[in-house]
Amino acid sequence: MAVIYQKELAIKHRCDVCVVGAGPAGIAAAIAAARQGQSVMLFESLAMPGGMSTAALVPVLMPWTDGDNVLCGGIGKEIIDRAQATGAMRGGAIYAERLKRLYEDMLLEAGVVISYTTKLIDVIMRDKHIDLAIFNAKSGTFAVKAQRYVDASGDGDLAVMAGAPYEIGDAQGRMMPGTLCSLWAGVDWHEFRLGGAFSHNDDNMLALLRKAVADGMLSQDDYHLTGMTKTSDNVVTGNLSHCFGINPLDELSMTAKLIENRRVCAEYERFFRTSIRGFANAEIAATGAVMGVRESRRITGDYVLNADDYQKRATFPDEIGRYNFGIDIHPAEPGGDASLAEHKKQYIGQHYRRGESYGIPYRVLCPQQVENVLCAGRCVSTDRAVMASLRVIPGCWITGMAAGTAAAMSIAQDCTPRALPARTLQQQLKRDGAFLPNFNV
Repeated sequence: MAVIYQKELAIKHRCDVCVVGAGPAGIAAAIAAARQGQSVMLFESLAMPGGMSTAALVPVLMPWTDGDNVLCGGIGKEIIDRAQATGAMRGGAIYAERLKRLYEDMLLEAGVVISYTTKLIDVIMRDKHIDLAIFNAKSGTFAVKAQRYVDASGDGDLAVMAGAPYEIGDAQGRMMPGTLCSLWAGVDWHEFRLGGAFSHNDDNMLALLRKAVADGMLSQDDYHLTGMTKTSDNVVTGNLSHCFGINPLDELSMTAKLIENRRVCAEYERFFRTSIRGFANAEIAATGAVMGVRESRRITGDYVLNADDYQKRATFPDEIGRYNFGIDIHPAEPGGDASLAEHKKQYIGQHYRRGESYGIPYRVLCPQQVENVLCAGRCVSTDRAVMASLRVIPGCWITGMAAGTAAAMSIAQDCTPRALPARTLQQQLKRDGAFLPNFNV
């Protein structure tokens, strides 16, 4: 059964660039566009910035250098430098509460207008352009009119609403599991390190996990335990466990899996307290405000970055950055040792050597069939293999900075983002610190 629902909406906000999603990609896009002199509004459905890096409690950065060069140069490097100085990060470990404040400081310094608890619900199109984006918040439902829109939603919501094509999951439509990360108090980290059981790559931990499953202490036959990270002097963050069978585009699936994984986290709390040295007095202080989602829609752009490009360490004439994280595809279903072996097969051996990386072409930010939208972050145009590399935080900073810069520059040059000359964009990105070794200004 369907109903027709009509309502007159006010155009509540006007801006040059409207960014949807305040995860790492959206933050970088908003800052970049604002620093180019455009008025920018950033809309986020949650009550904080940072997305996976804060609300989901993802505890660590994946590689941000190739061993010689900072790959997320510019805004990404600035975030890392300021995070190290403020304690929002220690090395690659993320202190989520401090990182939220750092993100907000940088957004406000750039002049970005932020609107939390504000959810995109629709768009109104004019030809192949988004004319208005429709949002809902406590004040009601309203429209936002902008010249350019950046989809940093993670799920590609904005681009899909505008009519862009997309792919999702593997050949059967299955997606990688999510993870409900957690904050732990009362851990004796020194004792834990002496215990010698750290992650799924450790034989001691594997033996303990197998026994816990056999004894019924753990209900899920999953030995891919990413492990624990010391994220402050007093807090440890757990990147566990897998949430199999999740559909991040279905609210009932997300709800059921959040409920299930809070229960699974309690199982792991008992397991760690009774089985792992240093955790006798530990307890989970909080689980993530949102599920850590690894995979959702991949918007189809003017080019699809693919596994062959990854293997070739490809270079592109229009590249806006380079990256090097491994192809990290987590098995879609639990399966004990077999699933763990499958993950290692996908991931181990994919590492680059020092100084190696693959190029990211500007075309992957430009969704097909839409003219005034750019994508950034997990939803950019890749195949599944490269998405499993580029989806992580430094990769999101790279594509976000490029998308925000391109959005602002296309306004200044009175052209669509697709028509913006790549060389002009590259010149500005390089001036702003982006790592573009194959481009000379």
